[in-house]
Amino acid sequence: MSSELMQEQITEYKGVFEMFDEEGNGDVKMQELERLMSLMGINPTKRELSQMAKDVDKNGKGIFNCESFLGLMALYHERTKTQDAELRAAFKVFDKEAKGYINWNTLKYVLMNAGEPLNEIEAEQMMKEADRDGDGTIDYEGMFTIKGHSLSITT
Repeated sequence: MSSELMQEQITEYKGVFEMFDEEGNGDVKMQELERLMSLMGINPTKRELSQMAKDVDKNGKGIFNCESFLGLMALYHERTKTQDAELRAAFKVFDKEAKGYINWNTLKYVLMNAGEPLNEIEAEQMMKEADRDGDGTIDYEGMFTIKGHSLSITT
């Protein structure tokens, strides 16, 4: 599976893996994965990490060698690309006039009614984070701020 990663990524990931292999036995425990990935600037949710680990750790021991870690990283990058495509599609659904942004009211409605609904306070906090310039609209890049929230949209 590591063939899906670029050589530069493989080299970087192997180096970080070796740093976390404190016992020198070629293994890293499940509990260390979150810290390991965070060190590389990769921050999946606990749920995402747990699911990816299950997909890669076929024997369920919670121990990863370098090859299975590279497989986990390849899976992460694959899922990230899929999420990006879904986010772009969702953004286009709400940007009906192709202006390149959506307004607060539209996003607030979605956050409070789609996927895992937020309450009004949570929705407003998330929107403030996404509205990078404070103009009351959220552009595509601002949507990445709310990427972690499930927006299950049917078009």
